[in-house]
Amino acid sequence: MTIVATAWLALSLVLCAFAWLAGKRLAILTLPASVILAAFAIYLPLGKPLPLAPAPGKYAVLGVRIDVDVAIWALLDDGKGIPVYYRLPYSTGQANALQGAKDAAGEGGRVSATIGEDGGVQYDGPSPVTGEPPKQAEQPAISIPG
Repeated sequence: MTIVATAWLALSLVLCAFAWLAGKRLAILTLPASVILAAFAIYLPLGKPLPLAPAPGKYAVLGVRIDVDVAIWALLDDGKGIPVYYRLPYSTGQANALQGAKDAAGEGGRVSATIGEDGGVQYDGPSPVTGEPPKQAEQPAISIPG
């Protein structure tokens, strides 16, 4: 994390130097926004999760890691662009629902997440495998009295 902070500070100092040398009021006024954008430009490509909640909608869960009492780390794909890595809040109910959907999907199965307007997440996987109905005993076509 120190490398990220150092790179951001260096980029911010360069932006400040350009604003100082330009001497224009517009460059000085847009400097705070430029520094914030520089922080996101350095932070996002490093594979760190977004601290923001995903937008409401339906997502495919491509990867997940559950850290008990810490967070749920999820790689979500909305099908409209590149997948995004999120840090979702941990709750026992959410963790159990996600683990149940993963277990039902099995190895290589698809798990989907539906995020509501209130930020709640519902995880869905394929239906659990159920056995075939019990077989009926076959009746002989001809019976020989004996």
